[in-house]
Amino acid sequence: MKWFCAILFGLMCFGSKAESLVMYTEHFPPYSFEQDNKITGLNAELVRRSCELANITCDFQLLPWLRAFDAAQKDPQAGLFSTSRNPQREELFQWIGPLAHSNAHMYWLKSRSDVAPRSLEEAKKFIVGVARGDVYEIYLQDQGFEVDVNLLRFNSKADAVLPFLHGKLDLLIASELILPVWLAEHQHSVTAVEAVVNLSEIGHNYLALNKQISPEIRQRLQAALDELHKNGEFTQLSQQFLTPAQ
Repeated sequence: MKWFCAILFGLMCFGSKAESLVMYTEHFPPYSFEQDNKITGLNAELVRRSCELANITCDFQLLPWLRAFDAAQKDPQAGLFSTSRNPQREELFQWIGPLAHSNAHMYWLKSRSDVAPRSLEEAKKFIVGVARGDVYEIYLQDQGFEVDVNLLRFNSKADAVLPFLHGKLDLLIASELILPVWLAEHQHSVTAVEAVVNLSEIGHNYLALNKQISPEIRQRLQAALDELHKNGEFTQLSQQFLTPAQ
């Protein structure tokens, strides 16, 4: 028989010839980053293993966030991660996930002498760093923040860290997983900051697929990711990328 069909985790049958997709992502350690000329990271490896289990050839490309977001919408055979899923983006993509994520907050330097904000309304009196086109920029603008008034835009999320540490930026947005990595790159630890405003409800990380990709491919990738949860690989990868180096 020319094609060999197998049922993937009891859901569907597909041929032995693998489809090809491009998976766009950004420099966002520990979720995605380049090491030894390879794109790796917790979510990068979760997506890579999902592609392998689903019999799909996936080529990974690292780009600045806005370019990656734009490419994933224009390329009919593309995906994008780690992408926050929210109502504004819901109809733009097909969604697979959730991938690894953690709670996000606005952070404040403990060394400051002024009083830290404890709500979004209070945070409007200060300057918050956001990445251009990022979900937090959109969310905060919806809440009444204004660019160049109390929102300072950067090319990437991590670009805001050094200005924040130098006191040129009042509030830094980061997740509990990302923050220690960012601070360590500048010889600081999480003891230097405190979480002051919770942003955890904005959205979890997903793999977003172009709308033109076959729903059957989306189903295969979702089934593969679900299998990684069941067989323990999700937990193993989390321990690998989230355990501090000794």
